[in-house]
Amino acid sequence: MNKQEVMTVLAKRTNLSKRNCEKVFDEFKNLILEACKKGEEICLRNFGSFKMQETKERRFMNPQTKRYYVCKPKKVIQFKGYKNFKYAFQD
Repeated sequence: MNKQEVMTVLAKRTNLSKRNCEKVFDEFKNLILEACKKGEEICLRNFGSFKMQETKERRFMNPQTKRYYVCKPKKVIQFKGYKNFKYAFQD
């Protein structure tokens, strides 16, 4: 499912326009980005949590040239879903 398909289904289920659904979705995304930039963690009960995590510096090798390179540390947003997602499809 892509973003447009999600907005279509969401609009049908909530009786809102696609444009309003997209605005809500974009603001939710921006809220997560702003909070994570500040170093805050967002915990949504029965959904999951978002937090900023910094990766470590690591070495990797280019298999064609056999040269080693260093990948600098970077910040990424990590999502961790709660148990209700993990066990949703188990009988």
